Amino acid sequence: VGPFLKFWGLQRLGEAAETPTNHMAFKEEQLQGSRVSVEGRSSAQRTQAKAAATAASAAEPRVWLGSVLLVTKAPVEQVVVTMQDEAGNPTGSPLAPTLLETYHDWKAVRFMMRVPVAAQETKVFYGVSVRGQALKPQEGERFHFYIAGYQQPAHWGYYSCSGFSLDVPADKREKYWGGMKPLWEDVKKTHGQKPLHLLVGGGDQLYNDDVWKVPELKPFLDMTRKTPADRATKQQAAFTDTMRAAVEAYYFHHYAVHFAQPIIADMYALVPQVMSWVSACANIFDGWGSYPPYLQSSTVFKGIFDLANTWYSVFQQHCSKHEKPMVSIYELGCSTAVVTCDQRHLRLRDQILPLEHYMRLTMLCTNLPVHVRHVVMVFTVPVVYPHIRGGQKILSCVGTECMSGMLAKIGASPMNHFNEPELMDDLDDHWTARSHQEERRFLIEHLQMLSRYRGCRVTLLSGDVHVCGAGHLYSHPSPPEGQERQDYRYMPQIVSSAIANPPPPSGLMRVLEYFSAPGKINKYTSYRMDRIIKNKVGVGKILENKRNWCEVVEHDEEPGNNTTMVSYEYPVAPLQPATPGHDDYFAACRAEHPQETAAGRPAAEAISALPGGLSAPRDE
Repeated sequence: VGPFLKFWGLQRLGEAAETPTNHMAFKEEQLQGSRVSVEGRSSAQRTQAKAAATAASAAEPRVWLGSVLLVTKAPVEQVVVTMQDEAGNPTGSPLAPTLLETYHDWKAVRFMMRVPVAAQETKVFYGVSVRGQALKPQEGERFHFYIAGYQQPAHWGYYSCSGFSLDVPADKREKYWGGMKPLWEDVKKTHGQKPLHLLVGGGDQLYNDDVWKVPELKPFLDMTRKTPADRATKQQAAFTDTMRAAVEAYYFHHYAVHFAQPIIADMYALVPQVMSWVSACANIFDGWGSYPPYLQSSTVFKGIFDLANTWYSVFQQHCSKHEKPMVSIYELGCSTAVVTCDQRHLRLRDQILPLEHYMRLTMLCTNLPVHVRHVVMVFTVPVVYPHIRGGQKILSCVGTECMSGMLAKIGASPMNHFNEPELMDDLDDHWTARSHQEERRFLIEHLQMLSRYRGCRVTLLSGDVHVCGAGHLYSHPSPPEGQERQDYRYMPQIVSSAIANPPPPSGLMRVLEYFSAPGKINKYTSYRMDRIIKNKVGVGKILENKRNWCEVVEHDEEPGNNTTMVSYEYPVAPLQPATPGHDDYFAACRAEHPQETAAGRPAAEAISALPGGLSAPRDE
């Protein structure tokens, strides 16, 4: 099975690279060296100093770090990876193979790759041979991928929900929806027209919900939960060796079969990937982290998670479960960085990210090179999204024994495998859920601080909800005309999912439209959904219930002709530096926020980025 490509990040010369993850490690001495002293200088001198530092940082030699994963029955020493340039000459340096995991006689083998980054795009060919037999892609003779140059805007894509959930009948998946091909074919076509340097999988790269159909788990599912004693017994039920063997077989074979599908296998071999856990997390099983404590802390749940984590780490992160990074940052092209967080491993019903993740996020982003002017935060569930008020209270009532029994008698039981409300975990997963609203405020204020003092534009990119759309955060009251691009609180939110799973019905879209009113995060920050999508008569709507994926470009580009796809453009302006004496609005904001200037630290100067932005989701 394979080969599959993964992008690990960019490494500066002189940094150590003994392990796959330590090139992302935070080093205080590097942070101190990356700061630009602005004390005692005029505005023009500060701008010149910043521009000089940015140019020097952008031209600094760096190395592209990636890996190739292969799952094979062959001995490790009989698996060989080679790398060549377009002329067939050796290039880069594939490192020795690492055996990540075994399952019976199958072996998961990783080869780390290092390629110097040129000023412009580089095409790298690589060969994989097993027992002396060369593997070939479905089209062409050699595998290859593209690396964005350090003077070149990156071109990349985002997708989520690449599979079908259990509520989609098997006979309709191919016959009605055309399987997984339609949108993946569009990704492949786009890559053929203009190479993609990266694909970010925002979660649900496959659906493992049917792990509960494994027969060995049925005794656990059949256990009652009526009384506290029943729930305590279920919580302590053993995860037997028989259960462990059956569940591991499920996860291994499901990953191997799903990733080996031709259209996916092609793209995973030709475009480097970055993948993350989704908040609804069908990579484990639906709703992990949002179940009641007696289930979430049960021995069976923990045993299933351990096996899901093992094979998620291997297939999606190309590492062992002990190496898996919780927060990762990926520098792309001349001015962009993509940040992903593990939003599932330490997930609780009242917590999305633990405090240490926020600390790690701050350190990594502060440590970015000064030429990075656009930070894209990948959050698997949207931060700006309609919130169905009262939905959790209704489902809590439905979850009572009396109400669920009444609904079951009329054939309308909304309960899941564990006799809990089916949609409760979905509502609990959202940043807009009442249990996460304070954490959402903390997250947004955290990112505003990053944007203000780091001098970069922050964009939010999310999926999971099976619709596409856009929204944004902004200062309240709005800045005066001419100062909009200095608004560090302005953060666009792009929503894109699903690339394969069917969208929700039109009735739910009307409900979401009804609950889509603008709102406030705090005294100085508001949010709203944007109506960039038009219906047949030109009326804007906040969300589109069609399958989609998101193409990200850093320059103006006309969407290509495609009779079955539609593109929605959502430009993202760079953050401009505030001009002393002319930014009265933001000076007033600073006066109202004495805690932000208590340390006497001036706001970072920003350098204008290239025009352009995010191309909003492409859909069927």
